[in-house]
Amino acid sequence: NIEVTPFGIDIFQFRPEAARNSLFNENDIVIGTVKSLEETYGIEYLIRAFAILRNRYLAFPLKLLIVGGGSQEIYLKTLAKELGIWECTIFTGKISPGQVSQYQNMLSVYVALSIRESFGVAILEASACEKPVVVSRVGGLPEVVEEGITGLIVPPKDAESAALALEKLILNPVLCRKMGQAGRERVKRLYDWKDNRSE
Repeated sequence: NIEVTPFGIDIFQFRPEAARNSLFNENDIVIGTVKSLEETYGIEYLIRAFAILRNRYLAFPLKLLIVGGGSQEIYLKTLAKELGIWECTIFTGKISPGQVSQYQNMLSVYVALSIRESFGVAILEASACEKPVVVSRVGGLPEVVEEGITGLIVPPKDAESAALALEKLILNPVLCRKMGQAGRERVKRLYDWKDNRSE
């Protein structure tokens, strides 16, 4: 017999709460990620997907939040300018670990379009904050997302598919709320640190 002890997170630290010192207005629809700005995390595809979505829904108060620093920062900022979404995009730069939950709670939808990923800790953190998630079908990401229940899974390197998934969510706030709530319940059931740590 094999027993699997999954990675756990602190569900008290990562919980839904009003965003402190928010960068956004109450009605803004904030799509984003909290990741190092490295090629492996596919943030380029998030930016491209957001640009597709915004061009389709110019009347929507769509905002893009990219939290983190890394070697692709200049490239990604240039891409946002080239795609015409610079004015509705915020790059925060590197933040401290203690600030992660604060930024997670600013999001309406968390996105992780990684090209390679061993395990989706950041997705668990977003789900624990009751955020619906859109992730790529790579590595451990499908393991931590119950497709259609806690989030949506799309092919890697496919900005159009990611845009369609985001479109489904922004057009259905009830679905967003249900997925977020289901995500937190799943984290509590399977990935609570106090249940998964070794003694």
